[in-house]
Amino acid sequence: MWRIIWGLGLVFSFFWINVCSAAPQMITASGVYVMGENDSPKIAKDAARQEAMRAATEKAGVYVESYSRTQNMELSADEVKVISGAVLKVLQEKAEPELKDGVWKYSVTLTCEVDTDNIDLKNLLENRNKLEKLQQERDALKKQNQELLEKYKQAKGQEKEKIGTELESQYSLQDVFDRCARFIQQGEQRRAIFELNKVINDRKVTDSPLAYAYYLRGRAYYERNMDNEALTDFAAAETTPHNDKIYPVWRTHYYQGLIYSDREQWERAYRELQVAWDACGHQDEEIEEAMLRAKRHLQRGNPEPRRRTPHQKTKETDWEKVVSDVLIGILQKEAANW
Repeated sequence: MWRIIWGLGLVFSFFWINVCSAAPQMITASGVYVMGENDSPKIAKDAARQEAMRAATEKAGVYVESYSRTQNMELSADEVKVISGAVLKVLQEKAEPELKDGVWKYSVTLTCEVDTDNIDLKNLLENRNKLEKLQQERDALKKQNQELLEKYKQAKGQEKEKIGTELESQYSLQDVFDRCARFIQQGEQRRAIFELNKVINDRKVTDSPLAYAYYLRGRAYYERNMDNEALTDFAAAETTPHNDKIYPVWRTHYYQGLIYSDREQWERAYRELQVAWDACGHQDEEIEEAMLRAKRHLQRGNPEPRRRTPHQKTKETDWEKVVSDVLIGILQKEAANW
């Protein structure tokens, strides 16, 4: 009988260890912006928040890298960065202005979560190219805002006011786009669509930001296998005036090409992918591969459509069933010994 009690102790110890290890990791990160003469408090707050997000992502990378080792997986620095951006969740934000030695500064502190129990490293790595592209887009928008912020710091008078108005709008939209890109990375396309609906329906949002909102929502629809809705949004993105150097709306052609490939419409697929290939400066191997594949099928007339599997959430472990199965096993062994 003592072996039953000992076995039960092991089972519940195992259960407790796994429950504890499954607890989300909490991260606190801060960013500071020292305000200059005539600086906007809103810009100061947004700049501090962007710095806090950068610090939070770096801290998340430490947990992701450590967790990957427990799974016997070695990740490169770029892979850690991409996965960290995909799994980091902001839970709380606290912004405080402070006057010290005659200088105003804004401090933003973020409380974030990294839920390692829900990190499917294998799935994330299999979809690394998608995650990397979204991360590159997020980084490009942040870089653009940083450059605009530097101009804002140096500007004066009406020029400073003009750049400030643009920067305030950019920061607000970047926060939404950054959040939605993270939702798409995390497989939460519905949340991304909900957020982007508000941007698209806001009449104050025009030109490049509106085009990019259509593109991102199309990406979310695409990941949900809602191809007709995705094509509609991609078309809207293309016809909205935009600057591809800042907002990579040209990627709509790539995803349209993939959709037409799925439908075995090789001529349209090749045409769209060729536009995407030119737009990326002939640098994206994935686009080139898709384009050449469409070209081969177009020439041969032998369709072998690329199949896309819908997004699947990570299956959670049913610990109640695990414990039950182990207990039954122990009791069966004891019964056999008796």
